[in-house]
Amino acid sequence: MKKWIYVLGVAAVVAAPEAMARAVRAPAPAPEAAPSLSPSPLLALPQPNFDVLGGPFQYKAGVTFMSENIWRGISITNHRPGAMAYGEIGKGWFYLGGDVLNVTLPTSPAAQLDIYGGLRPNWGPLTLDFGAVYHGRPGNQQQYFLGGLSPVLTYWTPGGMPTTPFDQSFVEIYAKPSWALNDYLTIGAEIGYDPSWANYNAHALYSGGNARLSLPGTGASISGAFGHYFIGMGDPTYGPSYIQPGVKGIQGFKLSSYNTWNIGASYKWKAITLDVRYHDNTLTRRGCFTNVANPAGNFAAAVWGQGYSDWCDSRVVGSINVELDSTMFR
Repeated sequence: MKKWIYVLGVAAVVAAPEAMARAVRAPAPAPEAAPSLSPSPLLALPQPNFDVLGGPFQYKAGVTFMSENIWRGISITNHRPGAMAYGEIGKGWFYLGGDVLNVTLPTSPAAQLDIYGGLRPNWGPLTLDFGAVYHGRPGNQQQYFLGGLSPVLTYWTPGGMPTTPFDQSFVEIYAKPSWALNDYLTIGAEIGYDPSWANYNAHALYSGGNARLSLPGTGASISGAFGHYFIGMGDPTYGPSYIQPGVKGIQGFKLSSYNTWNIGASYKWKAITLDVRYHDNTLTRRGCFTNVANPAGNFAAAVWGQGYSDWCDSRVVGSINVELDSTMFR
């Protein structure tokens, strides 16, 4: 027994240096990271950044197909399907973009061409956006007149009165800030000022708010917006006029101001976004005709003195968007 104890002891003495050497050569196991228990912040705060030209060039381009194109509660495709192609490039705070879309308007332009640009500081979850957009409507071919007799023709008639400007192109100055409060909720606002709304020489101001509730990791979201569009008095050239007491000269007709809202759901998968949305507003069909001069209402306007238009009726609109941007190629 003593002999075996002696042999084992000798073996241990011989093996100890090699074991110690292996222990020195082998790296110590890294301690396991403790699981993070801190949730995402309930309120993400802005992170001011004044590097106006920082970061790489950014760009995006895409196409959207819609069952109908509704802009601020009013159909601009006469309840027919719409399509839009767009592109934008930016560097730091600065961006420039444009889009082209089909429209159905009284002056029959070939399309609507929007060109826009401005400043978009991104301060972490807070995005500030200030700029201007030119809503161009090239290829206007005709105006619509009220001749006071029926039937009313959709071209100039002796003694007729134009119901729209020949060219309804106009400029809007806007601000569109947004704040991603957390991983789920983003809120925003929009203000747009038109020095000459639809080229009627009427001042207009749109103001509203919006919100989006998303489910992170699913691509699904619910969003909505509410706004008020104040539109002032048009030029007396384009419709019924009256002499306002205490004011010298003939005054133009008052365009219809209104509230508008929408709510819908979206699903984004890679570069594709599907959206279904309900649009509505407070315009009556008479008030709608005052704003859009829908040619279909000219007969009623000539016979009864007031036309009607369904371009402002409530609608459910479906759309599909395909967009590529610079983040996909980095």
